[in-house]
Amino acid sequence: MEKDLVKQLGYANLDTRLKRISDHMSHSLRVMYRNLNIDTEPNWYLVLFIVNEQPKVSVMEIAERLKFTHQSVMTITNKMIAKGYLDSEKDKIDKRKTIFKLTEKAENKLPLFTKIWEIGKRVTFELLDQNIEIMEHLERMESSLYKASFGERIAEELKKSEI
Repeated sequence: MEKDLVKQLGYANLDTRLKRISDHMSHSLRVMYRNLNIDTEPNWYLVLFIVNEQPKVSVMEIAERLKFTHQSVMTITNKMIAKGYLDSEKDKIDKRKTIFKLTEKAENKLPLFTKIWEIGKRVTFELLDQNIEIMEHLERMESSLYKASFGERIAEELKKSEI
């Protein structure tokens, strides 16, 4: 019998399987960054990419691009500010809006981060055996979940079964 319950449950436990893979990849990146004496987190590259592409971008614009909550973006950006990668200020027109720009530290490290991300893309492609079909499946699933969440779908099925 399979000793790995997550694998044993198969597709019915997809969320846990994807989280486990994500956690494993993130942990190994943290170890790599620490070994390279780079004071960053695995999920910061997304924000660095956006702010580099669009200086003076707002929290809400970042959240919209990443499909993250406002609070998640604030948590990430506050850590990045504390480590010296981002500067923030209030928008001159709309004082409720926080906007970001890269610091000199971030700009100096961008070539290294870009190299790491490019190598990371190649390694991911290799891990997928050069078959990115999974991305199409994830796209369809994510799109469907935006229409009706996983919980909403289960609740609906529960209602039907009570009839």
